[in-house]
Order: sequence, then structure tokens, then C-alpha cells
Amino acid sequence: MTVPLARDEHPRQSGAVLLDSIRALREIAGDAAVRAGLDALDADTRVSFSGATTLTWVPAPEFERFFTAAASSVGRNRDGLQDEVSRRAVERTLNTLWRVILRVTTDNALVSRTPLLYSKTYDDGEMQSRIYAPGRAEILLVGWPAVSEFHMRGIARGIETVLRCSGRKAARVSWARRATGAAYQATWDL
Repeated sequence: MTVPLARDEHPRQSGAVLLDSIRALREIAGDAAVRAGLDALDADTRVSFSGATTLTWVPAPEFERFFTAAASSVGRNRDGLQDEVSRRAVERTLNTLWRVILRVTTDNALVSRTPLLYSKTYDDGEMQSRIYAPGRAEILLVGWPAVSEFHMRGIARGIETVLRCSGRKAARVSWARRATGAAYQATWDL
């Protein structure tokens, strides 16, 4: 279980996810997009992003600011670009840090690891997951009531990509805001 953040702190996301996202953004939209995203940050945040490692954490709201500026600088729809970047970044992360997830064979074992993956990605809130029918799972984000639409979308694309990379066909994830965070519905073909 995560410890609630103090009021003056912001949720953070892992440096590993930041680094994989920047690599994917660079591949998809180019160096200019990455530079524009970094230029949109204050000096201290820019330094923390530039010095990020797989073991550090960066402010989640600042990642959203970075990404919004990057998309705007290349004339791309932010949500569409986020979908592309999220999928590619999660694939890269799965193939490096979390390769063991891909070896999981049962749907239940895979879905039950969603909270662990989430805790390695964000330091606020927590996930609860369950399969309620074959090819159907409910995943709840609780404890992050102010989660932005940007981060809800990124989490959904992450779940979808994990399902797809682990062999679940036609994986789809929808989401809705809840008072405590978000509710995700994941489906895949059997």
C-alpha cells in the first residue's frame, strides 16, 4: 500500500517510464519535440528530467506539461501522440525491466500483477484488479482522486499494451473517472 503524499507534494512517475517515453517520443516525433517539451519545464524540473535514471522519480504533472508542449511543437494531437508513445514505451519497458511479466501464462496471474506494475510506475494511489469473466477484468485506481485525464489515458494504454504483449488478442481498455481515481475495464479475445 502506498503512503499518502503530503499536501505540497505531487504524484511522481518512475524515471524508467520517463526515459522510455522520451526515447519513444524522439523516435516518433523527433528531437525537436523532445527539446520543446524540455523547454516548457522550469529549470529545476528540466535538470531532474535530464538526470533521470531508472531508479529516480519525476513529478507526474510536469511530465504532462512536457508532453503537451512536445505534441504542440510538432502539430500533433496530444492524445493520439500519447497513445503511440505510451504503447512503444511500455513495449520497451516490458522487454527490459519487466520481461518476466510476459512469461505469465494465465489471465488471472497477469491481471493480479497489475497493482505491482502500477506501484513501479507511480508513487501515489494504488490499483486493485480482478477478472470478473473470461476475457474481462476490472482494474481500479484508488487513492489518486486528482489524477488527470492524461495520466488516466497513459495508464489505460499501459494496461492494454501489457495485455497485448503477453499474447491477449484484441486487448482494449476503457476508463472512467471515479471520486477516488479511475475505473478501467479491460477486455480481450479468448
